[in-house]
Amino acid sequence: MMNQWALLGGGTWRAVVLAALVCALVIPVSATEKTTFGKSKSFTAVPGSRAAQAFPLLGGRIAPPLRIVAGLLDNPHGDIKIACEACHTPEGWSPLRDTLDFNHTEDTRFAMTGRHAQAECRSCHHDLRFDRPDLEPDACASCHLDVHQGQLGNSCQDCHTTQDFHLVEGLAIHAATTFPLTGSHLQISCESCHTDEFDGAFAPLDPSCIGCHEADYISTSSGAVDHVAVGFPTSCEACHNTLAFSGATAFDHAAVSGGFGLVGAHISLDCSACHNPGDLEPLFNPADQNDCFTCHEDDYNETATTSILDHAAANLPTDCLQCHTVDSWQGATIDHPLVSGGFALVGAHMNLDCASCHSNPDFSVPGNPSSQNDCVACHEADHQKAHPNFPTTCLDCHGIDSWEAGAFDHSVTGFALVGAHIDLDCSSCHVGPDNTPIWIPTSQDDCFTCHEDDHQDEHPNFPTTCLDCHTTDSWDADAFDHAATTGFGLLGAHMPLDCSSCHLRPGFELIWEPSSADDCVTCHEDDAIQAHTGFPTTCLDCHTTDTWDSGSFDHAGTTGFPLLGAHLPLDCSSCHQLPGFELIWEPSSADDCVTCHEDDAIQAHTGFPTTCQDCHSTDTWDSGSFDHSGTTGFPLLGAHLPLDCSSCHILPGFELIWEPSSAQDCVTCHEDDHQDRHPNFPTTCLDCHTTDTWDDATFDHGTTTGFPLVGAHMPLDCSSCHLLPGFELIWDPSSADDCVTCHEDDHQNNHPNFPTTCLDCHTTDSWDSDGFDHGATTGFPLLGAHMPLDCSSCHLLPGFELIWEPSSAQDCVTCHEDDANQAHTGFPTTCRDCHTVDSWDSTFDHDPIFPIYSGRHQGEWATCQTCHTDPGNFMTFSCFTCHEHNRPDTDDRHRDVGGYVYESNACYSCHPNGRSDDLGRVR
Repeated sequence: MMNQWALLGGGTWRAVVLAALVCALVIPVSATEKTTFGKSKSFTAVPGSRAAQAFPLLGGRIAPPLRIVAGLLDNPHGDIKIACEACHTPEGWSPLRDTLDFNHTEDTRFAMTGRHAQAECRSCHHDLRFDRPDLEPDACASCHLDVHQGQLGNSCQDCHTTQDFHLVEGLAIHAATTFPLTGSHLQISCESCHTDEFDGAFAPLDPSCIGCHEADYISTSSGAVDHVAVGFPTSCEACHNTLAFSGATAFDHAAVSGGFGLVGAHISLDCSACHNPGDLEPLFNPADQNDCFTCHEDDYNETATTSILDHAAANLPTDCLQCHTVDSWQGATIDHPLVSGGFALVGAHMNLDCASCHSNPDFSVPGNPSSQNDCVACHEADHQKAHPNFPTTCLDCHGIDSWEAGAFDHSVTGFALVGAHIDLDCSSCHVGPDNTPIWIPTSQDDCFTCHEDDHQDEHPNFPTTCLDCHTTDSWDADAFDHAATTGFGLLGAHMPLDCSSCHLRPGFELIWEPSSADDCVTCHEDDAIQAHTGFPTTCLDCHTTDTWDSGSFDHAGTTGFPLLGAHLPLDCSSCHQLPGFELIWEPSSADDCVTCHEDDAIQAHTGFPTTCQDCHSTDTWDSGSFDHSGTTGFPLLGAHLPLDCSSCHILPGFELIWEPSSAQDCVTCHEDDHQDRHPNFPTTCLDCHTTDTWDDATFDHGTTTGFPLVGAHMPLDCSSCHLLPGFELIWDPSSADDCVTCHEDDHQNNHPNFPTTCLDCHTTDSWDSDGFDHGATTGFPLLGAHMPLDCSSCHLLPGFELIWEPSSAQDCVTCHEDDANQAHTGFPTTCRDCHTVDSWDSTFDHDPIFPIYSGRHQGEWATCQTCHTDPGNFMTFSCFTCHEHNRPDTDDRHRDVGGYVYESNACYSCHPNGRSDDLGRVR
């Protein structure tokens, strides 16, 4: 209180305030003064009034003191913690600020959500005491009338939300009761069952079917089965389900009929096909499930005119399932072996008509075969015509698929048909109707008996064991084993020779007689004398059987000097004197190069050691293979490799021009380069450069400096961040993530109020490459049409304050309220039920619920309100905007429909697909 007095200044003002307090508490204010006080921003006392007399110093102007006095009085809004200036301005109590600076959700106990956020203050606060009503958010009954009259408890929020009173998950709520909604119950309104309830006071009902459908049970007297007359139980669910009353899909026919299950064609039959409609007594009395004849005796007898087989005349058994199925009378699947005593229909018999064999009037078979293999009983005429003297075991030669398909096993005669014999016609070896053999060979290998003429024509003096040389595939196919028979294998160039090259015909006497397969000179003496007289006659030491020109002489094994590298293609005369093959030079070993190449050694590098192979190879004089590393300790790598020796050595003595301490000592040889490029750098050149080229630096910037070069930093020139030649840093970032130290100007130009953790949004690749994870950071992922939006679409720049503040990623209406109001006022604000984040265009498919985009209702409506007349609840609908009560397609067409009522849910129950002919169908 003392602080408040201090604000008033000197004693004069204190006196004024005290006087004002006294006047306010003691002196009545005139009606004129009250009116003036209520309308103006300051209070001007009426001249001559007691108020004016109390303030002579101010000439009647008392606005400032009254404002102060108001601050000293009790808060007219009650015990609240909201500062006055959050709503009021210094200009006066009214008007209020354009935007009230307080958050009802955070500053009070009552969160403003849904419709509450749109309500005016006076809707709940009926006077200026804003500390009442003091409510919890879930105390709905404090303000809202319980239309359910206490039947559903006090927790309104279990079913309702603040978004819309009618936005109720009715199915889920009902599922928690003893009567979940299924089938056709899903399509009717609450009032269809709760008929006596007033405005939602839903009391529990009898959950049994008969409790609601007793009238339907009684009305079956006009249907297929009179439930009352038959005495059906009232446990409807034993036969029916909630999808539709017609079609008792749950009825267990087998259980109630003593074991006769409805299968095959019986499933779709109407009950009256087998039962008396009045009392459901069976019209027939089959013994069991497989007793077809009792019901289908007329069908059996009518086969004289309806089938290719008169069952009665043929005295067929009445066990119908031997041939027929329960699916259809047509298409009999008779078990022929069973009914014929073991004769299966196989091969060509399968496609025959029954009359082909059962030609007698009593359906018996004229031939009457004794077994499956008794072909001649039926095919005797064919046998006599083709080969009468053959045995009647037809299957020895023929198959059951065709008469022409012979399967005779010729080997039963002792002579198997192999090779060229397989494709011969029988008449090639057999004559007459009884197929008498023309020749009779003694065995399978007796070729001569049949082919004597061929043998005499070709080589009469040869033995008659033809298979020693020939095969059964062809006369020309020679299989003669020359090595096994003569001891001389035909190898290499001998293989393609004609026999006459070495043998005289027709007796095949030898022209030459070599002592063995290795005796070449007996046949090739002229070649040996002509080529190298005086050489030994062991020709295979140098030559092969493939060709005279392919020598295979083992020079190393014979002389101790292997022919390698450039020695290999040399002509013998290069080192030997012909024809005696004496050596021109005589090296002491294969490594003694200088004996033969002394002139080359003297001419190239006099004074070098004569161990030529230390540097050269046998391939060519020019290919040096000197191991520079092993010999000198300095490996030749990279750019050193192709250098001429004189680049580092003084010829001919090969003294070094420079003497590096090791292979890593670059500066000893390249000191001038180092001084020209960067004299202040360390001389560990290999830290940055390689031996391949001076220009290819491989400096590991990350390991050496702690700042790895990644992204856009990689291609930068060193001078972008360093001062040359000393390479001092222009900026000194604290770490690799410290972008702002170097890029402060970019940060200030683009968004100065943002944090300096640049990598939260950007990458090192480019300033423009945004890597900001909007979803993880804000809880609102950018999906669909939100992705390409500019930040300014939802944020105020440069501070990036939100223009709207949605409660979640599914809260569309906070930002798109104008779109929602413009498009469909009254709809629920759960926009994602119909729309996607990709486009405003709706993806709601109404046809699975009720076809309005196809069928009879296509194009017959203008807006959703055409059928959904209650804009606040789209669970309700009306058919009567189009189908009026007195139109021909309503009352007139339903005169004979039992239980017809003029009610929209009833319409939907019978016509769920929107067609006039789909009565009772379930989608």
